[in-house]
Amino acid sequence: MLSLVYSLTSGHVSVHLWQVFQMLHTMFQKDGIDYFTEMMPALHNYITVDTPAFLANPEHVQIIYNMCKTVMSADIGEDAECHAAKLLEVIILQCPGQVDHVIPSFIELALSRLTREVLTSELRTMCLQVVIAALYYNLPFLMDTLSKLQIPNVNGSLLAQFLKSWFHDIDCFVGLHDRKITVLGLCSLVNLISNNRPNEVSEVSAQIIPALLLLFSGLKRAYAAKAKEDEDSSDEEDEDDDEEKDENELASDEDEVDEDGAQYLEKLEKSANEDDDSDNEYSDDGMEETALESYQTPLDEDSCQVDEYQVFKNVLQSIQTADPVWYQALMTPVTPEQTKELEDVFKLAEQRHAAAESKRIEDAGGYVFQNQSVPQNFNFGT
Repeated sequence: MLSLVYSLTSGHVSVHLWQVFQMLHTMFQKDGIDYFTEMMPALHNYITVDTPAFLANPEHVQIIYNMCKTVMSADIGEDAECHAAKLLEVIILQCPGQVDHVIPSFIELALSRLTREVLTSELRTMCLQVVIAALYYNLPFLMDTLSKLQIPNVNGSLLAQFLKSWFHDIDCFVGLHDRKITVLGLCSLVNLISNNRPNEVSEVSAQIIPALLLLFSGLKRAYAAKAKEDEDSSDEEDEDDDEEKDENELASDEDEVDEDGAQYLEKLEKSANEDDDSDNEYSDDGMEETALESYQTPLDEDSCQVDEYQVFKNVLQSIQTADPVWYQALMTPVTPEQTKELEDVFKLAEQRHAAAESKRIEDAGGYVFQNQSVPQNFNFGT
């Protein structure tokens, strides 16, 4: 049944299928909590395929939140909890400016879970990512929320506790999406003007640039691995097309495979593999993709124009001019080796900008300009 719901909601969510959404919630409440991860692909479709319809009824958002809260409060395993936290992050990134009323509840749920024992880095980072997504969504709103929230067993500044956990686990953010949203979150944080910058942020200034460089190092490997994976997939598709032409006359209706159903099973298989793996699951190629990355957000779409390299470069250069004291605080701890890494990140930002501009012109039917000139030196003087 869940595979069928996923297939039916992959392209369009009809009025009748929204009734099925209510049925899924009823099933979950009765005895379906153990099947939450199996529901996840369909729930993701309901949020992302027809977002206006999802938001049109406030009950829809509340239903998702209640399901996630139940999962993250029950003892059914951290894999299911990771999926629940991911669903919260998806809502935040999918619905910018439209879910302010639920952000505090999302933040409270994620941070409260971190006050209890967490066995895996995946759940720790996924809970942190809910807050990071809210930071990227609306930083002033998040700061206000953190100042008002009261989390049991958390003494002192909630913002300080969050930042401490974030930087402690900075090397646990893996794959493309997790690193990208973390970079964007840090860029939003450092871009706070002095009048609005909390002391807690100033106190971690020495950790910010090294953390960003670590993330960019992983991103570079991850993008290279993804490019290779895409190339390999393209080669396999070409081979499959050739085989299909040869065997087409022998094929019968019974041999046909439903693509959407196959994608659903693939997502569940990835989830199972993720649950079996530990903190040491990540490969050396830098891709390190987990099952949760298959649940895409607007930041993961090929058409997304938000490039974390260019955002970082623009933010740092803006701070250098507009707030030299803060810039110096960020850059003073940076070593000569890290300065070289920073220069490489800036060069790559220029290259990515040139490539994106070339693709934009090509898609518009214009000329493609090759060999864009990229500056070889950047001034990081303090």
